[in-house]
Amino acid sequence: MENNQTVKGFKLWWIAIRPYSFPASVMPVIYGSLLAVLLSDGLKFNFADFIICILGSVLVHIGSNLINDIYDYRKGIDKEDKEAGIPHGGSLVLSKRLMNPSTMMKGAIFSLFLAVLSGIYLMFSAGIWVLYLMILGFVMAVFYTAKPLQLKYFAFGDIMVFLSFGSGMTLGAYIVQTHQFSFIPILLSIPFGLLIIAILHSNNIRDVKFDGRFGVKTVAIILGEKLSRYYYYVLIIGSYVSIVTFVIFGLIPVFALLNLITLPAGIKLIKMLSNLPEGSQERWEYGTKHNVMTAQFNTQFGITLMVGLILALIF
Repeated sequence: MENNQTVKGFKLWWIAIRPYSFPASVMPVIYGSLLAVLLSDGLKFNFADFIICILGSVLVHIGSNLINDIYDYRKGIDKEDKEAGIPHGGSLVLSKRLMNPSTMMKGAIFSLFLAVLSGIYLMFSAGIWVLYLMILGFVMAVFYTAKPLQLKYFAFGDIMVFLSFGSGMTLGAYIVQTHQFSFIPILLSIPFGLLIIAILHSNNIRDVKFDGRFGVKTVAIILGEKLSRYYYYVLIIGSYVSIVTFVIFGLIPVFALLNLITLPAGIKLIKMLSNLPEGSQERWEYGTKHNVMTAQFNTQFGITLMVGLILALIF
């Protein structure tokens, strides 16, 4: 990060909200919207509602990122401790004292307020199911790390991101276009659910030696480092297996297999994880690189899958 005196205003907030993570919320919305067109004959696509749905999802994501930073910082997880070998964590904005928690909380509240407004609009446009999903998304965004639940610290993070970023956003985007509930988009959301867990799990493997010092439970801590690596392998390979399975059973068109061209990138991430350093600072830097690359991989996977679905619509 740049010198403390040069990072402020919009640039500081841009760092705090961690925009590199946004594809995790944008891709499922695009995917769910395309599924609505593919699975509903004669559907008239509502582009305005599509844009509002994306904005609402990103705003919830921003609120969740900021709240996560605040409570991790308060718990001591993201504060540098040279004696214990713990580096600066999170977005670094709080741990390097470029912003105080109360200011960040105001940003989180503002972001979630705008997300609620977009959800209310979509509820009146698409129906009551949007309200149910909005409540689910709000609870998971806030109580992922906020008291009294703090579910992230009790190894519920994986299932929460799967339900919210995978199933919830895919289903929500589908409902926004069709105005109907269906279990099919929930089933078809599995690849993105697995990949969003992979992003979180990459982060947790990096932090497995740090989080445990603060009484935090993650799946990575419960499994241990060796099994955690295997778990990551299953998440990456499982995303491809699910796509191939959906094609075999005719749930999505064969053009979806275009995303197999990203398989070498997935294999590269798997190989990288086997070389995670032991030293604290080296582990942090290498693990952060792996985490960002996993998020980028989610984007690559999603874009190629979307292109395949669009080609199916054209041909």
